Amino acid sequence: MKKPAKHMIFLIMFMTILMLGCASSPEEGTGEYVDDAWITSKVKSALVADPQVSGLDIQVETYRGIVQLSGFVDTKDQSREAEDVARSIEGVRDVENRLTVK
Repeated sequence: MKKPAKHMIFLIMFMTILMLGCASSPEEGTGEYVDDAWITSKVKSALVADPQVSGLDIQVETYRGIVQLSGFVDTKDQSREAEDVARSIEGVRDVENRLTVK
């Protein structure tokens, strides 16, 4: 992997963890919230690192292990690849693919 890609992955993971912190929402415990933040970071990093997917155009949200993908991709194959990448991350219970093909 090229150095800029490694730096981008690290930056995304760091910013996600920094922004989310350890606060909890009223509906989930702190441990669950941190787990969701970790899953979101791992999925986003994997999407950015995947050469078949434009990970920077995909938003990732996680709630209780269910990952929601939204944003834009160029082809249906990229949409399927993004979903497969998300499903491959440990801790992901399900994936809601709401990606739009441009």
